[in-house]
Amino acid sequence: MSIKVLSIPAGHPYPRALQPVGGWEEITVLPDPVVTPDNPEQWWPHPAFTPEWWINSQKVDVVHVHFGFEHLTLEQTRQFTEVLDRNGIPLVLTIHDLDNPHLTDQSNYHEQLRILARAATHVFTLSQQAAEVVYRRYGSAVEVTPHPAITKGQPHPTTNRSGVFLKSVRANVITDPGFYRDLGAEIYIHENGPSELTSMADHVHMPMDDQTLHSTIARHRVVVLPYKCGTHSGWLRMCRDLGVSVAVPDCGCYASQMPGDDGVATYRTGDGKDAARAVAMLESCYPARPHPVPDVSDQHRHVYLTVAGKL
Repeated sequence: MSIKVLSIPAGHPYPRALQPVGGWEEITVLPDPVVTPDNPEQWWPHPAFTPEWWINSQKVDVVHVHFGFEHLTLEQTRQFTEVLDRNGIPLVLTIHDLDNPHLTDQSNYHEQLRILARAATHVFTLSQQAAEVVYRRYGSAVEVTPHPAITKGQPHPTTNRSGVFLKSVRANVITDPGFYRDLGAEIYIHENGPSELTSMADHVHMPMDDQTLHSTIARHRVVVLPYKCGTHSGWLRMCRDLGVSVAVPDCGCYASQMPGDDGVATYRTGDGKDAARAVAMLESCYPARPHPVPDVSDQHRHVYLTVAGKL
């Protein structure tokens, strides 16, 4: 009864977190192919999105797409779904992003989601709010799956500072310096960030490895997500795993991702003073109660075996 699942990707923290420790007994998740030999951890662009890859591919029972398809044209996206259909391979789709945080123009991405959602045998998303949007836009029935834990354990912060991590300042991050002046949080940014933000940052740094990132986040009581658009956030789940409260914008589905969590507060998108208010509120009731860590492995096991015709 063993089946093989091609997860796109497989090595990213989110799909890794779907599996129980040691993996499933009757399900094998195939590893990501090596795209760049000099950087074996790079899984993108995933070759399974091309028809040529399937000519000599090993047997696959289920394909689960998470992300990494925005480089495709609409025709290439259709060709991918047609290859799966011809080979009788069911598609499971998790819609992490209603709007892609790396893109400014969302029109092509929205049409890609329409193609994938209509071709999918099963569709997941990470919040009830997003599920309602998916149904309204694409007519697809959606199962909500909570964001799994990203880190293990909950280190305790050692300072009362709030922090904001801009990383490389992708397309959905607020770039107005006034927002950060009004916010008054400790600013972290990569060296290649825009000069108007690096000049006011407290920490200009190279990308951090996971251990450094987690320990740095855990020194704060509150982290602010400085987004002007978006949907869900692995950072939100990661911060709560670490016992850090999070101020999130009222756009997207960030608050809906963690319903009932005392460690999450919303602010008006783009309003630094309101973000500072949310931070102060979270600091005043620190520490927040730990948010339950969902175990979604059984949920995904059941879906994989069902769409593969094994249940």
